[in-house]
Amino acid sequence: MMSKNSVDTERGIRRARQVLHQLGLPHIADISIEDFAHLRGALVRSIPLTNCEGRLSRLNGRAVISVNSSLRYTPRKRFVVAHELGHLEMHKEHNQAELSLCTEQAISELYDQGAEQEANAFASELLMPADLWRKRCEVAHPSINHISSLATEFQTSLTASAIRFAKLSSERCCTVYSQDGSIKWAAPGPSFGYYINKDIRLHPATLASDYFRTGSCTEEPEEVEASAWIDSLKIHDQDLWEHSIVLSSSRAVISLLWIPEGSDL
Repeated sequence: MMSKNSVDTERGIRRARQVLHQLGLPHIADISIEDFAHLRGALVRSIPLTNCEGRLSRLNGRAVISVNSSLRYTPRKRFVVAHELGHLEMHKEHNQAELSLCTEQAISELYDQGAEQEANAFASELLMPADLWRKRCEVAHPSINHISSLATEFQTSLTASAIRFAKLSSERCCTVYSQDGSIKWAAPGPSFGYYINKDIRLHPATLASDYFRTGSCTEEPEEVEASAWIDSLKIHDQDLWEHSIVLSSSRAVISLLWIPEGSDL
């Protein structure tokens, strides 16, 4: 049996689905996150916060979600509020101090520690319902362009949408985030089949590396050497598809890697 503070990502997913079902909503893409929070009993306010992006406060049965006023990007703000709603829906047994400050690092689909992981799973499922997204991810040729369309439709960030796409697509995909010429993290889908090393310099044969060398990279998908991304003795002369896009605000690159059906990889 799980202890009351043990982590269960599936719990976050289940709770988000229950909330949507209770309200009779397939998704909340066309609802303001402030209005949705109000429906769940929370007031959202924007105030200056130090060293965190969101905070949940509870007193006498009332809840206030505070969002750092420095956050201007609507998709990020929606994820932060959805994350705090996850705490409100699932973590009533936790000490208030445990949930008081949620940092930028903790509010991420890739964060895998404690109650924050459950809240992130809740937020991802609430904003990007898996059953709906799985259908939208069935495309003949995965691309950043398709992911960008999904991000616009669901009011989610390109980064969160790219992670979600890789994890839900039936294709062999992996989303990679690079900054300062190095791989910072990778989110492979369940069938990708390879591990991407992080905290290493980008191989010069990758399209993503072009941005850090020249200030730009092609906006079209291209085949590149698989060994430029994957360190494996099994790989010799095979290629994979890479589609990269520059995130100019953070001087970073998001890359979607795709191994097509029938590949020798």
